[in-house]
Amino acid sequence: MEDILEALNELIKTIESGIEEGTVPEGSRMYLQRLVRGIRDTIRVIDIVGRENTIQTPISPSARSAMYNLRRAFYAVVGRLSKEKGIDKEKSISEWKNIASKLVDFLNRAGISEAPTKIVLSYNIAEEDGVKYLKFDKAEILYFELEGIKEVKF
Repeated sequence: MEDILEALNELIKTIESGIEEGTVPEGSRMYLQRLVRGIRDTIRVIDIVGRENTIQTPISPSARSAMYNLRRAFYAVVGRLSKEKGIDKEKSISEWKNIASKLVDFLNRAGISEAPTKIVLSYNIAEEDGVKYLKFDKAEILYFELEGIKEVKF
């Protein structure tokens, strides 16, 4: 994977230097700039989904179903970590309820509750008064919009 990411970054550098130096035909410039944006987005997504200490949903048909999947994944992780690392379930569930309502509010305000969505929730194991629990840092929401329409006639 590292080789692929390195090759993608090198491609970005080559395209950008060609644009800067003026060696790219003007008619091709905007297409290459769009390609660079797409490559950067792809690199960022690879970074997001490859992190440790995350709870992730699959790509879900809507943000609401992603929240349902995230809830199920959260309880699975809490169950596993309570056995493996001795985290407190009740404190972790309290933290979860707090961020879950914030996530739902954000998704509704952003107007993406019906968009196909993947949620990646990052956490650390924190300790307070000798009690270990899951402390959530951030959620990264990948949502997908209509890219185009294709028609097939029979």
